Amino acid sequence: MHNWMLKTALTVLLTTLGSVACADDFSALLGLESLHDAKVVTQEHHDSLEKIYPQGSVRRISGKMRYSGEVLVRGSVDVLTVQLASTHDALDAFSATRKLLQSQHAEMLYWCAARECGPSNLWANQVFANARLYGPDDRQAYALFRLGGDAQSSLMAVYAITRGNGRGFLHVEQFQAEQLPSDLLPTATTLERQLRTDDQLFLPRLTGLPDSVWTQRLVRALNQNSTMRVSMAGEQAQAWRDAMVDKGVRASRIELEADYAQPGLLLQRLP
Repeated sequence: MHNWMLKTALTVLLTTLGSVACADDFSALLGLESLHDAKVVTQEHHDSLEKIYPQGSVRRISGKMRYSGEVLVRGSVDVLTVQLASTHDALDAFSATRKLLQSQHAEMLYWCAARECGPSNLWANQVFANARLYGPDDRQAYALFRLGGDAQSSLMAVYAITRGNGRGFLHVEQFQAEQLPSDLLPTATTLERQLRTDDQLFLPRLTGLPDSVWTQRLVRALNQNSTMRVSMAGEQAQAWRDAMVDKGVRASRIELEADYAQPGLLLQRLP
């Protein structure tokens, strides 16, 4: 076989294998009701990549990208972009994807919506290098997750946008990192948003006694909304409550739930 023919055959084979792997990774996502009849417009796999995933709003200053928070990783990535059917809304698809990942014990590291994310053109062209994702700033949403189980070194980035012409897109990247930062935690605003939106916050990693970093993060989350009251449940719930009260949260804002003894910590918003 001629050299160029061999190279072409290998390229086709590797592309096909990459597409199959990507399809397997995203099969559960594509099965969501809000993604029925969606059109796959991008499906790729890239190796040996360095990338920044925002963990805060994005902006450009003096021609350079700036992030209020970020995660720098090296590794490989599977990318999926779909154009939603006209009967499905991009933010609904984002919400369904978020809930699917959380049901699989993925840890949400950051969550923003609309203008608080920053300009959509920066997300489209700089963060995701996909011009299809450009649209009005108030019609976007983004979340970054650390996956659970055997995939704890993987990140999942989810971005949804409704373009000015009404077309909705969902973009997902699963990044297999060589190593994640040891101090990688959810932002306080993200924890508060989950409590406010879902009325509960499940933290499966917090199976032990309180540590100072996580305690401070939870205190900051509750201080985002000074009128919010929560119940707390889990094997070490009493110790976590005491630690948070010691850091300044009023004791009347945290009730203990005695009927829950699963690993991890569960917070639920009270009426």
